[in-house]
Amino acid sequence: MRPGPLASLLWTGLRRNLAMTGAVIVTVTICLAMLGAGLLLRAQVHTIDGFLLDQIEVVVDLSDGITPAERSALEAEMRRDPLIAGVRYETKKQVYERFRRDFRGSPDVVAGVGPEDLPAALRLTLADPRASRDIAVTYTGLDGVEAVRDQRALLDPLYRFLDAFTVGAFTLAAVQALASFALIYTMIRISAHARRRETAIMKLVGASNATIRAPFVLESAVAGLAGGLLAAGVLVAAKVFLVDGKFARQTMFPLFGWAAVWESAVVVLAAGVLAAAVMASIALRRHLRV
Repeated sequence: MRPGPLASLLWTGLRRNLAMTGAVIVTVTICLAMLGAGLLLRAQVHTIDGFLLDQIEVVVDLSDGITPAERSALEAEMRRDPLIAGVRYETKKQVYERFRRDFRGSPDVVAGVGPEDLPAALRLTLADPRASRDIAVTYTGLDGVEAVRDQRALLDPLYRFLDAFTVGAFTLAAVQALASFALIYTMIRISAHARRRETAIMKLVGASNATIRAPFVLESAVAGLAGGLLAAGVLVAAKVFLVDGKFARQTMFPLFGWAAVWESAVVVLAAGVLAAAVMASIALRRHLRV
């Protein structure tokens, strides 16, 4: 079919089902915005992980009774470990000074702790930060070792929190997708019924199945495209006003960049058009006999 008549049929179909088309666009927008939010949350998890991996250390607290020879032997063993890139010894005084810096905003906590209350420590820089748990297991319980603190483990609650939000966003997107599919299915059914005479005429003059079905599929794809564009606009607005605006001044972690936004926008646009077109094709098999 030539572009002119096809565009005319497309416009006629959208105008006849204006209310239904609007409902489809709104539902698709919500669905794709949730999908995009899930993708951006996943990008944020990767951003935080990449930022913290370079800073994660394993801290080995030494018992008060450890002798200099035992400490030297422990350090030598650690330096031979291929998973450890560096070993740094901190005296009780140095550990206390670090404690005071870390808790300078809580003077009551600092006031209740003295230099002798904290153990000397070995701070380990890892060749592979992802191996921190293996390091903790290896050196826990050795002579002269009081405790091993894996800093990466302290971040597990944060990762679980972000993962929960990501799963929630994808779940809401899936629920909205079902609603979108139902509306698209209904829109195609109504449109097919309204154009049954036109369809019969096209069939009589020898139009192919693809030609008859093309306006219906395009009608649905246009609604999906409109929903995708609106959802992409929501993601851009969230980046400008929330991520770069409000949240940028309230977090110690780096936030995802514009590359993640554009990648998510492409995904939601493609998902909107393709899913709508596929759903329309499925509906046509049932409600458009050609």
